[in-house]
Amino acid sequence: MPQQNNKKQTFLQGAIILIVANMLVKVIGALFKIPLQHLLLDEGMGVFNVAYQFYTAMFVISTAGVPVALSKMISESYTLGRNREIRSVVRIAGLVFITLGALCSAFLFFGASWLGDLIKNPAAVLSMKAVAPSVFFVACISVVRGYYQGKSNMLPTAMSQLVEALGKLFLGLGFAAVGMFRNLPVEVCTALAILGITIGEAVAAVGIWVYYMRDPARHARSTSRECRSTGQLVHGLLWLVIPITLTNSVTSLTTLVDTTMVVSRLQSIGYSLSESNELFGMYNTKAFTMYNLPQTLIAALAISIVPAIASAMAKHDKELTSKNLGSAMRISMLIALPAATGYFVLSEPIIRMLFKGEPEVGAACLRVLCFAIPFVALVSLTNAVLQAAGRVRVPVISMLLGGVIKVVVNYTLVGMPQINIYGAPFGTVVCYTFITIVNLVILRKYVRLPGIGKLFVRPMAACLGMGAGAYITYRLVSGVLGNAVGVVLAICVAAAIYVVLLLALHALERDDIMMMPKGDKLVKLLRLK
Repeated sequence: MPQQNNKKQTFLQGAIILIVANMLVKVIGALFKIPLQHLLLDEGMGVFNVAYQFYTAMFVISTAGVPVALSKMISESYTLGRNREIRSVVRIAGLVFITLGALCSAFLFFGASWLGDLIKNPAAVLSMKAVAPSVFFVACISVVRGYYQGKSNMLPTAMSQLVEALGKLFLGLGFAAVGMFRNLPVEVCTALAILGITIGEAVAAVGIWVYYMRDPARHARSTSRECRSTGQLVHGLLWLVIPITLTNSVTSLTTLVDTTMVVSRLQSIGYSLSESNELFGMYNTKAFTMYNLPQTLIAALAISIVPAIASAMAKHDKELTSKNLGSAMRISMLIALPAATGYFVLSEPIIRMLFKGEPEVGAACLRVLCFAIPFVALVSLTNAVLQAAGRVRVPVISMLLGGVIKVVVNYTLVGMPQINIYGAPFGTVVCYTFITIVNLVILRKYVRLPGIGKLFVRPMAACLGMGAGAYITYRLVSGVLGNAVGVVLAICVAAAIYVVLLLALHALERDDIMMMPKGDKLVKLLRLK
């Protein structure tokens, strides 16, 4: 039992490190995107997001499955004391996936003009070229992240994420400001902003590899003489990476198709290229930026759960597997449900407070997107668990079907003049609802799922009280003290109400709190029995 508790604590400590890092990264990201929107306006942000989606697609194809697959293999080898095997896995991953990242970078850079013509958006070509080298640098980073995640050491991942974010903030904003000061065309200013991302990735890549090369633990002796052959390791790595990459590629490529299709479909119903980029900028920058905030925190749980699940399953410990999954799902809902409620109640005031220009389009899109937040949270977790359980085809199939549904819904609705841009967030909700249902139906055959009461019903009851408190507070305060003060006070009141109601409804699990660092003190503070 002590060893089992140590494993649980290590899992949640890793999750907490990533959650804190991702919170900081999201704050930094907001500090980047919000003033960037003030500089480039909605049209410029539309161009920015189109180019960024192509970068994301190339990055996913080359390296998305690497950290998860590496962490699973290294976790298993580390548990069995095979340190020599761990070094072989890292060398193989570096050779294969850093090379693939370089090829994807070259394709994006030299094929940018062709891609711009293909999507009927030549304004994005220069930005695609500016972001292309980032794919190579992310490939370098992913190999080292996977190595440390497999040892449940999330610090290198967290630190590299912060370096990336800070580079984007200071260099991206600085370059864009210089471009705007010199009255350069919007597509040039957008490319300058994206160049900050590339330089940030380069610095992060150098930093994390220096950390790895200077780490004495990588030379640790093996306590087991067993080591799989190079052929077996390559087969095992690719067997994990390919399905995981396909799973992530479905999402990324669907989003890319969605991105390019939205702009072209808007043009097909009478909007100009400039107007289409502007509408897409309102949706993607204003609504999608806020929608993604809780998802990043929950994704940290999905990343952290893979080594814990892999280790438990390697020892055929179903009880530990179920407990780790239950903790992750409960914590994710405690984040996702209040975020969705808050966005629904305060979408327009939040958009008005943070972004320049009219808030109506972005706020309406966010009100639709908020219904997808809990489902996306469950998709992240269930995909990770299914992959760790060896059911790697299930997420690929469910994500592929969901992606097809999303494309069909978006193509149909965005092409209707009376719906236009508002069809895009509706397609996202339908897509992730479907994927969640499929994943949970399959997953319950292998892992015991937590009870629906503490997972959904009690937190949602707390959210209803929280939402009412936020709405009333904003209405009372904003008319006197202004929109920004009203939003801040409404969020503070909502948070206090939410915590009180969680405790009153017994929605917090004592065991989950106990697995956290200083959990015994938190239990006493919250008076949990």
